[in-house]
Amino acid sequence: MDDVKNLTSIDITSYTTIGTGIGVLFSVLISIVLLIGMGILYPQNIGVLAYFIPAIVVGTIMYSIYNRFAEGYLYNWLTKRMNPITIELKDDKEITKISTVPTALIIAIISTILVILAYALAILFVPLIATSMIQTLMFSGQTVMAFALYQGAMMITQPSVIALVIVGVFIISFVFTLIATYIYNFLGSKGKGIIVDLSKDGEMTLLNSINPVSLIIVLTAISLIFNIILAIISLVSGGNAYTALGNIISGLINGVVGGGLLAVFYNFLAPKLGKLKIELIDN
Repeated sequence: MDDVKNLTSIDITSYTTIGTGIGVLFSVLISIVLLIGMGILYPQNIGVLAYFIPAIVVGTIMYSIYNRFAEGYLYNWLTKRMNPITIELKDDKEITKISTVPTALIIAIISTILVILAYALAILFVPLIATSMIQTLMFSGQTVMAFALYQGAMMITQPSVIALVIVGVFIISFVFTLIATYIYNFLGSKGKGIIVDLSKDGEMTLLNSINPVSLIIVLTAISLIFNIILAIISLVSGGNAYTALGNIISGLINGVVGGGLLAVFYNFLAPKLGKLKIELIDN
């Protein structure tokens, strides 16, 4: 019989630490791939890209710390005011089911709040940065590029555009998360849920490790179905069949590679940086 658990809170410190560590490993891997690719295609520019690698890694660290902390804090704040995410565990190791609407709603609200905060910062800093860049472009004679930058800065700060983006993020996040949870629950009912190793640490539960194969199956299935849906929409809208097929193949690859690396990175970093701590309470 499956045990129904409420994910009532997330330990922000462990979530931020392990999330940042995983993000850094991904950024290093991507930087290496870019460096190799640029070295093969544009060997004369490889030195320029080498300067960007530290910026990519440092930028990832700053972004991950902010984003993971904000996500954990917002989740804990929301679960005190609405239904938390509920999961079903089989033999305390396989996640067979995830609540649909509560999960989609919480993720949509968190995504929307993060976008609002990002826009608040953008409204403060974009005009300053854009003004400096426009002046530099004007002095260097790049008037067309300066005008295009001015138009872009004006567009993203328009109230109607901001409102459209905020509403769009909420709707897209809610719908896609809802579809993802339904796909996951179907897989879980077939014995293909994510397998995890959990242990108790006082009132908290430690995520010791994630089974890579189970995560690959889940993320590949979800990514593949999403890209098939997007490909169908693209074809109906008059898109190119080869582009649609390419998107489907890339979705398959992203699921396999991304799912495998995510589990491997977590299992590698957890003993070193600290395991993720969550609070699971019987429903």
